[in-house]
Amino acid sequence: MQTQGKGPTGQANQERKTRSDKKHKVLPALDSDTHRKLKRLALACDTNKTQLASEIIRIVVNHPDFINWLQQKHRGPEEFRIIPVRHPDGRIEY
Repeated sequence: MQTQGKGPTGQANQERKTRSDKKHKVLPALDSDTHRKLKRLALACDTNKTQLASEIIRIVVNHPDFINWLQQKHRGPEEFRIIPVRHPDGRIEY
């Protein structure tokens, strides 16, 4: 929980709970071709571009094959390489 400072009346604010479902904004810079494809796919799926991009990212970061492919493609330092672990309930963790 976060403790808040004093409010405008000089009284201490109550503690607020941190939301477990808090969203973090990520703004990728897309080239024109990728943007056009995302826009058309979002239209075909009857959703907006932001929701579709979020779903695509969620799928990629939770799929061991994509995770390994990206690490091989970008050849990051071995000491930072992640090994995805699939739990019995299907959840991926690393």
